[in-house]
Amino acid sequence: MARYQKRQQRTQRKNRLGILLIGCVLLIAIGLGYFGYIRQKLQPAFDAATLCPPGQSPAYIALVFDKTDAYNSVQQRFLNRYFSAFKTELAVGTRIALYVIDDLDRDLSAPDFEVCVPRTGEEANALYENPKLIRRRWLERFEQPLDRAIAGFMQPAHADQSPIMEMFQVIALSAFPVNATNATKKIIIVSDMLQHTPEWSHYRSRMDFSALAQTAYFQRIRTDLEGVEVQILYVRRDGMEKLQTKRHALFWAEFIAAMGGRVTLIEKIDG
Repeated sequence: MARYQKRQQRTQRKNRLGILLIGCVLLIAIGLGYFGYIRQKLQPAFDAATLCPPGQSPAYIALVFDKTDAYNSVQQRFLNRYFSAFKTELAVGTRIALYVIDDLDRDLSAPDFEVCVPRTGEEANALYENPKLIRRRWLERFEQPLDRAIAGFMQPAHADQSPIMEMFQVIALSAFPVNATNATKKIIIVSDMLQHTPEWSHYRSRMDFSALAQTAYFQRIRTDLEGVEVQILYVRRDGMEKLQTKRHALFWAEFIAAMGGRVTLIEKIDG
């Protein structure tokens, strides 16, 4: 009888221990689920079209493509490789705005394409997140649309003018919020940098910025680029060797500096 009672007591203790373990597992599961729910609720709402959160972004990048002339096959391969690496180095939340330089008479108050960098899923916690879903969103909503936009902007359009200077003013007014003083701001421009408008044209051998600075035209197109980093992917044009010189590059460095910005890179692309 005593053995039976001891055996029964051991069985009861095991049952209680089993129930306790099951209860602990359920509490942990409920806690993780609640934590994930609260974390998701605390995530800022995203714009459905751009994936941009409300308020400021940590960084703003304006990509500018000059469509006033064609890119040869070597130049296109260079740019494809460049932007493949560019996408992998972006911080989450970076706001990217794409612009094109052409002479079309259209509204230039907004970029031609805009998107914010979402998470890739690599840093996702599998306990309460879906890494595959996050990765798919990065591909379908960010990488693929950006690739299509870049490929389209590398296709030439007919243009009688090349208003490069005016584009800096457009970008300053539409890509960089006034109150984003602590955010990183950058312009990456893909162009031969040969300004050509009735007011000022490099084809007329006018490479002297000091002369431009004295004109009413410069006063009209100048803008605030304070704190903006400018990188130029310099596109070589056949037959323009006498224009695309170090003096030409210096002209643009002085132009940007006069408005508070700084040129950190002028790279001649292959081709």
